[in-house]
Amino acid sequence: MLVIMKSTELNLIPIFVAIYEEKNLSKAALRMNVSQPAVSKALKRLREIYNDPLFHRNTTGVEPTVFSSDIYPAMSAALKNFTSTLSASREFDPKISNRIFSIAVVSTVSYSLIPKLMKQIRLCAPNISLEVHPQFTEDLESDLRLQRYDLVIDMALRGRTVLKSEVIYTESLRVVCRENHPRIGDSISLAEFLSEEHVAASRWHSRSSLLNADDISELEARNIVIRAAGAFEMMPIIGSTDMIGMLPQSAIDDLGSYYKLKALDLPFEGQQHDLCTIWHPSRTAESGHRWLRQQIKKAALSE
Repeated sequence: MLVIMKSTELNLIPIFVAIYEEKNLSKAALRMNVSQPAVSKALKRLREIYNDPLFHRNTTGVEPTVFSSDIYPAMSAALKNFTSTLSASREFDPKISNRIFSIAVVSTVSYSLIPKLMKQIRLCAPNISLEVHPQFTEDLESDLRLQRYDLVIDMALRGRTVLKSEVIYTESLRVVCRENHPRIGDSISLAEFLSEEHVAASRWHSRSSLLNADDISELEARNIVIRAAGAFEMMPIIGSTDMIGMLPQSAIDDLGSYYKLKALDLPFEGQQHDLCTIWHPSRTAESGHRWLRQQIKKAALSE
């Protein structure tokens, strides 16, 4: 379907997004600071443009049609992109901003860095909030380009990419098993490492492990029995079975003693890995985004 929206009708996009997200015309009008008849008039015009009812009334307000749900991601992204260009053109003032930053992070960052980041932000930006998502994205470049996330904190990128990144800190990796493991003492050889069953943190979108042979060649021969959502989901499994895993030192410091785990040096090279902030280049010069990156780096240095 070829849909042509006149430049004078681009103001319909935020109204559509408001109706879709509020599921109620009155609430959408309140959110947009316009009258309900104005919202109803905008919806009527949208229905004419798309030749679809877009929303059906129900007992609490309205519910979207299938077509409406199909076009919502594009409409929301268009609105967010436009809003970000406006914010980029204005100087960001953290003291008065009520902005909500959306970031996706690997699980260890949620436990170790995010509390420090939020405490630090509260000191200089009392009204700023964070949305923190697990790093389950399927297409990092697309999600950052469409601003589903403002940035991602993850391991260093591999291969060619248009995305920008900056190392914020380096994690030391250790082999972890339960304290009274029947076969593993105070050290572990490569042969012993490969002979045990493993728990690994997963990258769900690719059904592979967070760390794999692309990072450390010896990992290809592991016998992975369980792929868990993240480092902290691995711990109770390792603590209650004879399975072993690889965890960052920060995770072990936080909860290793609770699950009665012991940590050993890896039996191969690759003890350390960088954690990075990753973002789309279109956001590099945006003052608010630059401020967020600075706050993350400052919080990481206090680790």
